[in-house]
Amino acid sequence: MKQIGFFVLLAAIFFCFSFAGQASAQTSGATIILDGQALSLQKKDKVEILKGSVMVPIRVIAENLGLLVTWNQADKQVKIWSGSGDIKLTIGSSVASVGDANVKLNAAPVNRSGTTLVPLRFVGESAGIDIGWDNVKKIVTLASLQTSEPWQPSSPTPSATPIPSPTPTVSPSPTPTPTPTATPGTSPTTSPSPAAGGQIKGIGWSDGRLAISFSGSLIPKTYAMTNPSRIVVELRDTSFDPAFASLQSYNSATQSGAFEISDGSSATHVGYAVTDTVSKTITITLDLATDKPYTAYQEADVESNVYVVDLKPTATPTPPPVNPNNGKKIVVIDPGHGDGDPGGIGATKKQEKSFNLSLALKVEKLLKKESAFQVVMTRHDDTFIPLSDRATIANKAGADAFVSIHANIAPGKPTVRGTETYYYTGNGKTLANIMHKYLVQATGFTDRKVKYASYKVLRETDMPATLLEVGFLSNATEESILFSVSFQDRVAQAIVDGLKAYFGVK
Repeated sequence: MKQIGFFVLLAAIFFCFSFAGQASAQTSGATIILDGQALSLQKKDKVEILKGSVMVPIRVIAENLGLLVTWNQADKQVKIWSGSGDIKLTIGSSVASVGDANVKLNAAPVNRSGTTLVPLRFVGESAGIDIGWDNVKKIVTLASLQTSEPWQPSSPTPSATPIPSPTPTVSPSPTPTPTPTATPGTSPTTSPSPAAGGQIKGIGWSDGRLAISFSGSLIPKTYAMTNPSRIVVELRDTSFDPAFASLQSYNSATQSGAFEISDGSSATHVGYAVTDTVSKTITITLDLATDKPYTAYQEADVESNVYVVDLKPTATPTPPPVNPNNGKKIVVIDPGHGDGDPGGIGATKKQEKSFNLSLALKVEKLLKKESAFQVVMTRHDDTFIPLSDRATIANKAGADAFVSIHANIAPGKPTVRGTETYYYTGNGKTLANIMHKYLVQATGFTDRKVKYASYKVLRETDMPATLLEVGFLSNATEESILFSVSFQDRVAQAIVDGLKAYFGVK
C-alpha cells in the first residue's frame, strides 16, 4: 500500500480540481494510475466530471493511499481521521470541514449505487503529491513523493484505512459463533500478514466500546444488522498477531474465539473468526440485545493503532472529585493503552499496557504520600480509554500537570534501546526537560533526549503535559528490566521527584 504524508492526503481528497467541460459526465472507461501503476478497479468504480471537477471513488483512493475513512449512515457523512485536523464530507453538501474551518467545494460528494465519489484538486510538489487528469484518455494520475527515511520513534504511525460501506445493503459474511476452547498462550496458526494487510493484536470491550488493536494497515468494513441485532466488522488481508492469544482465548483449529459481555450494557457477546481463508478475511461480531446507533473511528497515537466501534460516542468522562482550592497541585497520571489495546508487544510477548499500569499505580501511591499533590488517574485497571477522554479527564479536573506513562518499541530493530520524553507545547517542554532528567538518572538507559511530538494526549490537554517512554520492550534486555519490581519502584520515585522539582516542592 502506498504511504504518503497524511496532510497531503487531506488536501488531495477534499479540495476540487477544476476543469473546463461538461457539468456532469460519466467516464466509465477511466483509469487511475498511482506512481505509474494502474489501480485495480471494480465495475462499479467510475470516474465522473461533475460541475467541472473530477470525481473519483473514495474507496479506491483510501485503499491505495493508506487513509482512515469512516462512514456515518445517519448523517450521510464521510470522515477522514487526522491528528492535524479531521476532515468531514457530507453527501450532497458542497461544504466540507477541515478541523474547525469550512471549505467550499465546487462539487459535492455523491453516492452512486453504494460508491462514494469525491472531488480532487492539484496539490503541489511541496505538499507531496501531484494529481492530474487527461481528459482525452480519461486517466487520473497520482504521483506520491516517496521517502526512504529510517524509522523514527518520534513520528506517529500513519493512519490505517477503515472504509465502512456507505449503504446498509451489504451482504455480510456469516456471523461467527465460535466457542473458544484453546487456553491462553496458544498461538494462532494463520500465516503472517501480507505487506498490504495487517495483524490484529487485541480485541476488547470497555465502557460501551469495542476496541480492535492492530499493526500494519487494515480496511475495516463496518455495518449493523438486525434479527438478531449486531454490528459486524469485516477485515480483509488480515491475520491474528502471534501474540494475540496471550490477550484472550483463541482456538487455533477453528481460527476463532469469543468472549461474553456482562456489564449491563446492550452488548452481550463478541465473536471473532477467520471467515474467508482465500481473502484472509477476519469477521468480528458484536452481538446486541437491541439495535443501537454507533460510530466507528481510529485511535492512532504512539504505539497504538486501534479501531473503535463506539456505542456511546457522546458520553463525557468524569474525573474523580478534586478540591481545586486547597493549594495542592493536581497531577494526572495516564497509564497508556489498556484492555483491547495492548500497546507495544515486547521481545518475549510482554504487553506494554501492563507495564504502564503497574508503574502508574506505584506513582499514584507515592504521590498520595505527598501533601503538596492531588493525583488523578485516567485508569486504575485494564480498561480502554479513548485518547480524547484522557485529555478531557485532565482538563475537567483542572490539572496542573499531565504525565502519560509508556514503554517504547522499535519494530524489527531489537537493538534499539533507551529512554526518551515527549512534549507538544512550550510549557510542556519545560515539564518534559525536568521529568526527563530524573527519568534517565533512574533508568540508567541510553539518553534518547527530549523530543517534540504531536500526540493527541499532549495536544488536547490544556496544562503542561509530557509523555514518558521509559524504555524499549522490543529490546529483550530492557524488557526484562522494565518489568522488575525494583526498577519500577526506582522509576516511580523519579517521576515523583521530577514533579516536585517542576513545582518547586521541597
